[in-house]
Amino acid sequence: MRRPMKWLCTAAALTAIVLLSSRCNRRPLVDAGNTHYVRVYLEEEIKNVTTGFYNPELAKPEYSTPEILHVVLYDQTSNRIAAERYLRNRKTDDRGVYFDGYIVAEPGDYRLLTYNFGTEATIINQNHLYHGAVASTNEISSTLRQSLSTRADGDQERIVYGPDHLFVDRNETLSLDYGTDIDTLRNAENDHFSAGSIVLSYYLQIRVNGAQWISSAVGLLTGMSGSATLHDGNIRTEDPVTLYFEMHRGGLDSGEPFIYTTFHTFGKLPDQDNKLSITFDVRTTDGRALTTTLDITDKFSEPEAVENQWLLLDQVLNIPEPEEPEGSGEGFGPSVDDWEDIETDIII
Repeated sequence: MRRPMKWLCTAAALTAIVLLSSRCNRRPLVDAGNTHYVRVYLEEEIKNVTTGFYNPELAKPEYSTPEILHVVLYDQTSNRIAAERYLRNRKTDDRGVYFDGYIVAEPGDYRLLTYNFGTEATIINQNHLYHGAVASTNEISSTLRQSLSTRADGDQERIVYGPDHLFVDRNETLSLDYGTDIDTLRNAENDHFSAGSIVLSYYLQIRVNGAQWISSAVGLLTGMSGSATLHDGNIRTEDPVTLYFEMHRGGLDSGEPFIYTTFHTFGKLPDQDNKLSITFDVRTTDGRALTTTLDITDKFSEPEAVENQWLLLDQVLNIPEPEEPEGSGEGFGPSVDDWEDIETDIII
C-alpha cells in the first residue's frame, strides 16, 4: 500500500505546481493605483567626448554612462517635490540607452525634472524646488591653488573644477489622472523622455616649441559661468568663475608639438564686457615655473568653436632649454636636491 500512496502524493503535488504556475504572471512589485511607468533615454552623442573629435588618435576624456537617474515630480502650485524615484534599471534598444521604472503619484498637475545622480564633480543644490535646482562644482583645494604660479596669493577669484556631464530633461506641464491600471508618462510630443547634457566640452590646443621640457601644464580660463539651472539648462550670469584644467603633451615625434586638453564647462558668460583669457602655468623638468596669459575672447566666436567646440590657438609657446648645472660635464653628481622654482614668463 505504501507505493500507490507515494505515487498518489507525487501526482497531487505535480498537479498543484501546474495549476499554480498557470496563474503566475510577471508584474511589477508596485500597487497599480496611481502608479506610472516612466522611461528616460540618454542623448550620449557629446562633442569631443563621444563624437566629433579634432584628432581621434589623442587621449580622450573619461566618460561612462550614468548608473542612476533621479526622476522628480514637483507640485505645480508650490514647486516643491510631490513624488520622486531613483531609476537603476538600465537597458538598451535601437534608440540607445534608457532607464525605466515606476513612480507613484496622486492625480494632479506636476512639473517633471530628471537628471543623473551620483556625479563625481558636479553638485546639485536646492533640488527640493523646481526653479531652484542648480548644478555647480567645488573650488579647487587650497593646496592646489598654492601650487599655481600666478594665483597662489590671488584676490577673491573663484577657481573651480570643471563639471561632469549632467543629463537633464524637464517638462513644465504633466497632468496625472487616477487609474486602476499602470499608465505611461510621456512628454508633450507623446514620447518617452530624453535627457541631454547641459555641460559643454571644448577641445583646446596650442603649439609649443620645447614641449619635451614640460613636466606638467595647467590652464586657467576666465570668463566662464560656474553654475546652471536645471529647469532650463541656462548658465547663471551672476556666477563668474575661472576654470581649472590639466593639459597634456602631444605631437612630440612631429615637427609641431603641442599641449592640449578637453575641458568641460556650463558655458561662457555673455560676450558683452566679458574678456576671456587663458593662463598657461607650466612646470619644466628642471623646476622652472613658466606662465603666460592670452586673450582668446574672439576664438569662441570663430566657426570651429561654434560648430565643433574646438579652440585652436594661433600662438606658439616657446619653452627655453634647461641650463646645464655648473660642473655637470663629468657625469652624474652624487646627490639630487629638491627643485628650485624659478618663475618667468613663457616667450611667445
